[in-house]
Amino acid sequence: MYKILVTTDGSQQSSKTIEEAAKLALAMNAEVTVLSVIENADNMNYASNVPQDVMAKLKKEQASFYDNAAETAKKALESKGINVKTVVKMGSPVENICTLAEKEKHDLIIVGRRRLSKFQGFFLGSVSNKVLQYAKTNVMVIK
Repeated sequence: MYKILVTTDGSQQSSKTIEEAAKLALAMNAEVTVLSVIENADNMNYASNVPQDVMAKLKKEQASFYDNAAETAKKALESKGINVKTVVKMGSPVENICTLAEKEKHDLIIVGRRRLSKFQGFFLGSVSNKVLQYAKTNVMVIK
């Protein structure tokens, strides 16, 4: 069976990405894995200055937000009759996307694009560009 890995971060762009994944999954009778990646708050520049109790609350809210994003995407896909599973991971989005796709032998990765300016993209990096560069399978970027 054809396997699609689609990413979500709960954004409006992710909704478009899920819609495109649904179209493909229906046309190909594919199985879909929805991946949501929580970036580790400890690695953020300001983390060392944040009190432990505040950081713990931030991490809990982050986990809840990304779990909810994955479940919302799952429900949208299941409502169309698509076989779906969700995975929520913590860490580097690029590393988690590429590793999961390779490990579970996905045929296609679908990611959204945030539309960073050239300046922002240069300094912040782009998950979609890095996935294109490092993934060992096909990648579709949704604008």
